[in-house]
Amino acid sequence: MEGATLSVQLMGVCFSLIILISVFLMVKAKMIREKYSLVWFLIGLFTLFMSIFKDTLEWFSNLVGVYYAPSAFFAILIACAYLLLLNLSVSMSGLKMHNKTLTQELGLTKLRLEELEKKMNAGEQH
Repeated sequence: MEGATLSVQLMGVCFSLIILISVFLMVKAKMIREKYSLVWFLIGLFTLFMSIFKDTLEWFSNLVGVYYAPSAFFAILIACAYLLLLNLSVSMSGLKMHNKTLTQELGLTKLRLEELEKKMNAGEQH
């Protein structure tokens, strides 16, 4: 049983390090903004902490009344995923409003340009 626990811990540490390194490389390559990478770094650090210190996970699961500690861990990760999705939804809503404003301004600018071109063409003909 101890060997299985150690391999689960090792997988958790590897998964956490993959997340942390991947996010770092994406920030460095400017594929993700720092604002969004902070959430991913926190998730990676949390996963790493819980993987290394499994007693903390067992203490927390006992505190919230969950019998099987990995279930509490996955519930926390699912909650983090929901928070990340909420954050992205808020960002997308802001971008959609900004895009609408820019589209309207572009339409007005195009209309003004067409009116100016008509005036210039009418002035050249006379």
